[in-house]
Amino acid sequence: MKKYMIRCDIEGVSGVVSYEQAEPGRPEYAYGQRMFMNDLLALIDGLNDGGADEIVVYDEHYYGRNVDLDELQENVTVICGKPPYRADWAGGLDSTFAGVILLGFHSKRGTGELLHHTYEPDIADLFLNGTSVGEIGMEAAIAGDWGVPLVMITADSAGVKEAETLIPGVVGVSVKESLWHSGGACYATMKTAEMITAAAKKLVGDPPPVKPWKISSPVLKVVFAHGAFHDTFKRLYGCGDYFTVTGSTVTECWAKYWQMKLAAQEAMR
Repeated sequence: MKKYMIRCDIEGVSGVVSYEQAEPGRPEYAYGQRMFMNDLLALIDGLNDGGADEIVVYDEHYYGRNVDLDELQENVTVICGKPPYRADWAGGLDSTFAGVILLGFHSKRGTGELLHHTYEPDIADLFLNGTSVGEIGMEAAIAGDWGVPLVMITADSAGVKEAETLIPGVVGVSVKESLWHSGGACYATMKTAEMITAAAKKLVGDPPPVKPWKISSPVLKVVFAHGAFHDTFKRLYGCGDYFTVTGSTVTECWAKYWQMKLAAQEAMR
């Protein structure tokens, strides 16, 4: 069965170069959502043109309410509202999927590239068994827990390069060129849609030679940016500038941290 998981973000979609276009409540957010849907529909069209049987979308951006369901084909299911991962549930992902695709992702914090960050402003860096990763690496490692490879990414040029360095052979579609932290060379949506659709169609029939990125005995190190969240987390859990989480899988480590994060955010209210 040709079944694919799409993990979604917005900062790395076509035409988006500012958080004004990527954050709910900002003046240009409607534009960012339109660019997001343009890329997402192009990806779904390509997968279905290639013969995909089922597509599951997990909307990771902000509150997970960015997908226009009216635009989707019948074989697409969307996980909305950003339910947190658990050790036994990674956003609907399991071993029945042929591959994971990251749509609209970006480079990790500290690169200086277009809209670079790692999940939230509170995180300065993440390390998996000593390797610094951003959102791309974390999602690839979580997929690896379930025996599923990262097969494709759409992002800015820096995000694509980060994925290709970490997962050689992954299909990368650069929908814009990163020029600095808040500027890039953008292409017409007609062009980026054609690029995404063609790449997705090809990978269904001719999967890239990539294997799941499996991490044994994972140790997750979360390095914090200084601020109110860090102060609260430190008070609740007795850590310094970083906190270390262990578990049997990367999914379990990330789920543990995320629950602690939610508790710290609740304590800040």
